[in-house]
Amino acid sequence: MRLTKLAAALFAVGFASSSVAAEDDDKKQEKVQKVEVTGSSIKRVNAETASPIQIIDAKQIESMGARTLMQVLDNLPAARPAQQDFRSMFTGSDGASQANLRGLGAQGTLILLNGRRLSFYGAPEGFQTQFVNIDAIPAAAIERMEVLTDGASAVYGSDAVAGVINIITKKSYNGLQASAAIDSSRDVKSYGERQASALFGFGDLAKDNYNVYGSVNLYKRDRIALEDTYLKRPAQFYKNNPSYISNFRIAEGSQPGVLNTGTLFVFDKNANNKRYQQAASGCSTFITEGAGTRCIWNTLPYSLDTGPTSDRATIFVSGRMNLSQDWEGFAEVAYTDIDMRGENGPRSFSSGGGTANWYSRNTGTTLNTFTYPYLGPNNVYLKNMSQDLKDKMGGAAGLTYLMQDAQGHFGQQNTDKTYRAMAGVRGTLGQWDVESALAVAGSHSTLFQTINVNKDGFEKAFGPFTVDPITKRTYIADNPAYQFGVISEKNAELLRQAYPTFDIQSWTKLITWDAKLEGSLFKMSGGDARAAFGVNLMREEFETPGNQDAANGKITQQGGSWFDGSRTISAVFAEGIFPFAKNLEVNTAARIDKYPNFSANIAPKVGVTYRPVSDLLVRSTYSQGFRAPNLAESGVGGVYAQRGGMRDKVRCDETNAIANLLIKSVTTTDQDLGKSLLNSNCSINIGGLTPPNPNLQPEKAKISTLGLVYQASKQFDVSLDYWFVYRRNEIVRQDFTEVYDQAVEKYGPALIGAPNAVRAPITDFDKANMAAVAGMCANPANATACAGGVPKYSVGILAGLTNKYMNRGRTMIDGFDIDAHARFDLGGYGKLNLGSSATIMNRNAYNGDDGYGFSQNYVGYYGNPKLRANLNVGWQYGDFSSNLFVNYTGGTKWAYDKNDALSNNPQTCTATGVAVAPNHCGGAPAFKTVNLSLAWTPIKDLRLGMNIKNVLNTKPFFDPYGWEGYNHSLNLFGRVISVSASYKFM
Repeated sequence: MRLTKLAAALFAVGFASSSVAAEDDDKKQEKVQKVEVTGSSIKRVNAETASPIQIIDAKQIESMGARTLMQVLDNLPAARPAQQDFRSMFTGSDGASQANLRGLGAQGTLILLNGRRLSFYGAPEGFQTQFVNIDAIPAAAIERMEVLTDGASAVYGSDAVAGVINIITKKSYNGLQASAAIDSSRDVKSYGERQASALFGFGDLAKDNYNVYGSVNLYKRDRIALEDTYLKRPAQFYKNNPSYISNFRIAEGSQPGVLNTGTLFVFDKNANNKRYQQAASGCSTFITEGAGTRCIWNTLPYSLDTGPTSDRATIFVSGRMNLSQDWEGFAEVAYTDIDMRGENGPRSFSSGGGTANWYSRNTGTTLNTFTYPYLGPNNVYLKNMSQDLKDKMGGAAGLTYLMQDAQGHFGQQNTDKTYRAMAGVRGTLGQWDVESALAVAGSHSTLFQTINVNKDGFEKAFGPFTVDPITKRTYIADNPAYQFGVISEKNAELLRQAYPTFDIQSWTKLITWDAKLEGSLFKMSGGDARAAFGVNLMREEFETPGNQDAANGKITQQGGSWFDGSRTISAVFAEGIFPFAKNLEVNTAARIDKYPNFSANIAPKVGVTYRPVSDLLVRSTYSQGFRAPNLAESGVGGVYAQRGGMRDKVRCDETNAIANLLIKSVTTTDQDLGKSLLNSNCSINIGGLTPPNPNLQPEKAKISTLGLVYQASKQFDVSLDYWFVYRRNEIVRQDFTEVYDQAVEKYGPALIGAPNAVRAPITDFDKANMAAVAGMCANPANATACAGGVPKYSVGILAGLTNKYMNRGRTMIDGFDIDAHARFDLGGYGKLNLGSSATIMNRNAYNGDDGYGFSQNYVGYYGNPKLRANLNVGWQYGDFSSNLFVNYTGGTKWAYDKNDALSNNPQTCTATGVAVAPNHCGGAPAFKTVNLSLAWTPIKDLRLGMNIKNVLNTKPFFDPYGWEGYNHSLNLFGRVISVSASYKFM
């Protein structure tokens, strides 16, 4: 059966040996007209292919004011929001940007450089999705981007399901050109982007038989601290978070470098562990609360940066040489060095607080835990604690204290060094064009993070530790090496060991060899039947050895995630173009890829173009795509990471029962505690463990398009394409909520005996909360509120879960793309160009259970706008040019799906249970951005430019789903002004 399929696929693409030589004149003419088109192995006579392709050239990129490829993709309706390096800190794939066509994820979009693959970034998104870091692509050498919005596995193999983005550099260059640009914002003074580049080349291929050119691109983005933007959020954010600003304690808290002596606290063993507190001796900034006095500090300067710094340097060199009359050698070398750094302030010592729970590589399924210890009865820092507090907990106490000694030590840095070297030959053998190349690509990315405790270093600073035999509380040393109450270099050195900068290094490598024959087969009534045949060998490697201390469970919440995998993939492919008539052409393609661990994959494609009249082209394609399990999903290793936003239903309900009762108290102190507890256990961090699965099968997809291209004249053209993608057998990481629900159903809420779920014990803080509600109900004034009884905790909070990768789920999306262009010659007033494109989503359906049918159509719900569109107006007048870009994204419901809409709708005026702005009750509003570019060429080789991004100064609306209360596809920077200059020296 497999041989039959193989034979049919090869026959379909015209895998025949016969060919008919064309006349010499026809051949010469054909060579002049043929061009390389993304998505095809055959040079085409024209670019009107069966598959829709969008082309963005260097001039358009310059007019957009785009400094990065991510900013270019922001202007394409078919591209959906994806990870930005700017917002990637502490995500696991920090420091990189992605491309995401059709919303099918970075794993569904194939990125090429000059038609060949690039190596993946070292840190997979979510520790699962391997992707190409588009920030590493040499922007200065780009001639154009070709975006194929159709499946292309039949040509390129795995990953090309939603489409292909092919970055095409210049073929040759002679001379020297330098350019520079700077971006700034009036609203956020610290915002800034700067870029400088040089393009240089020498040699004439026709005269000198060679050409070598290169480019250097330097990019820098400035740091944006939280204190630069914390007042820039949407107004509704502050209404929903009335204590957001005051919680920073800006006016009354200790400033950076000013000693804060901290707060001592105890739990009264004789009053059901009720909490009491006292500002430590010498505190000059304390407030009085129900539990007592508290020493406070200004936390704003220590908060995570809104935007990290980024420095990038890219070098690209390309060369071509005539080896003979019919043969040419070519080579490319590209190297990118990226360094990103974000600050995240000093840590605080907080005894008896929440417990950190995590899995690590060398401790298996045994959960690691860490809680800041208490200060024992004889601790030197407790000598000035009041006797009243000493009596409540046997002389011991907890401490909350800001450790300011190691300024500038805490934060995160990401480095990425990406390279590709490629060399090949192209020429002719008889009637056939031949091309072959060998390429080696790779990356070395490193995450340096300073935020977590190293248990050995922590004990060196605050140990040795002892355990109270009665209470089981852990105490630090009575006179630890770290001295509370002073700021010193000795303390700073101890903190550097207690909170070391640990690194996670990753290496990826991709070695590819390809060879292709392309030429005429025979004459048909519409012209030459042409075909291409080729082979491709790839060697993939991915290694993340993991940090050894993290692997041994010594670094809190870092488990030493590691990957180690390699594989060799072989492929054969063929493609044929058959012009059955002057107005009818059929092109077919097929590719057979053989990966280890599963059967060979056959990916076919057929396309048809038909021109019923000279001005109208009808086009259609059908193809089958696939994505092979990557080495992070199917290799060797394991993911040991935190899972945020987990809902522990048992603890959520029990905590809210306590909180809601406290809110009904007649005492303000109880009410405040209740408000702080409400929902506090409904979205928590837990330790997660996910091992790879070598038995995974590839994702499969069916893709089709049907479209019209109408060109009324040279001045006007419009295209309309319907597209459809059905992806099945999707590789998913089992949802932790599902794992939790199944464990509760089988083992009960306490999860006793569950092999893949662990709870932490009930803490002193839990006991204090139960004591508070018991004390409230002991007050006769609260008798009515407490008539239903006193709630309490039955279990500790959820600490860790283990899940797995599996083939499960399918997605179906379809919609329409519209693209229109008009060109006008205004005579003495110059030339006017108009362009508009839009993507209209029709369906976005998903089935996570892999059953029959789909859950619903998500189009129109949150994150799935029906319409994305842009408009470009360009005017050229003598030495002056201007371009206006308008990008539009349609509105959506606030609800994620139809079930969520029951509680988040226009009537409730909420999203995720949180109030939205009164004028946005109907849903997340549509938004648009307007950018304007102006350019002037005062002399022949000098170009001066100015870009005004966000001309209307549009600010983000309040979005409770967005981190920090807004959707980060918008920004807080307001109107951004960019000035640029470019000069060609020769």
